[in-house]
Amino acid sequence: MCASMYSLMLIMMGCWGDQPVADAAIGPGTDRPVWLFEKTTTGWQRRPDPVAHSVSSLGLGLDSSRLILTAQCFWGDCGSEAKRAEIGPPVHTITTTDLQTFEAGMLRLVDPEDRVPIDTEYRSSSAGDQIWYYGTEAGTPGDPADHRATHRIYSARIEKNRLVHPTLELQGPGLADPAPLTVDGQTLLFVTTLPGRAIGMATGHPRQVTKTWTGVSVPHAMLVDDEIWLWAQQVQAGRMVPVRVRSRDRGQTWTEWETPLPLDGINGCGNPVGGVFKDTPVVFCVTEPIGAPRP
Repeated sequence: MCASMYSLMLIMMGCWGDQPVADAAIGPGTDRPVWLFEKTTTGWQRRPDPVAHSVSSLGLGLDSSRLILTAQCFWGDCGSEAKRAEIGPPVHTITTTDLQTFEAGMLRLVDPEDRVPIDTEYRSSSAGDQIWYYGTEAGTPGDPADHRATHRIYSARIEKNRLVHPTLELQGPGLADPAPLTVDGQTLLFVTTLPGRAIGMATGHPRQVTKTWTGVSVPHAMLVDDEIWLWAQQVQAGRMVPVRVRSRDRGQTWTEWETPLPLDGINGCGNPVGGVFKDTPVVFCVTEPIGAPRP
């Protein structure tokens, strides 16, 4: 039985026939290739071939045994439109347990406000698994980053293959790309605050943006031992470059931006996302056209 106890509606809609479609994005490809970097004893090493392609808006999360990438679809078949209207819009996942083989997955958001989840991030905790996302109004034309209505950041709980009970986490003009990181019981929420131009860190109850960085966008944070590594993308010499700052005091003070990943042989790489997987720091990023429209 694939339905949860969330609602009789889910039982009536059912889960049959709603298969993942991200298999088409797994493996090498020339359109929006996704690169994997691993931190070794001799420095960062890039896998010679892309692990995926034709995706955008990467997210990354970890649980006890898996690394879960989330992404927006650029590979053509993005999931049944009938299912989107009937159940809700999809969140596409690509999961691995060994960084060698990858498996496609798909979740669908159940939202009475009919919002579309983009900039998705998987998070696992003792309280349950979640997807964090920027929820934009369905049917609104143009790049979601430029939508003039107040931008709303949500989290939703994963139940089977559904996302349920959306919870508003932060709202404000221009917000996007949520990347929460829990450190010593406190959740720091990193977000884009000005699309393409600035990011921030939100703290407190209720959350407020208390720290900003300019000239960068699309943040993602990971914890390496007791140090926060905050990644972002920056345009340098006409190509996208992953940059990083670090904090050893739970986000109170930060280093200067640096460019640790070797990009030799590829035409830039943006939207860096990372984590420590089986004791090894890893970072994924995607090469895509600068200024390309978002889905």
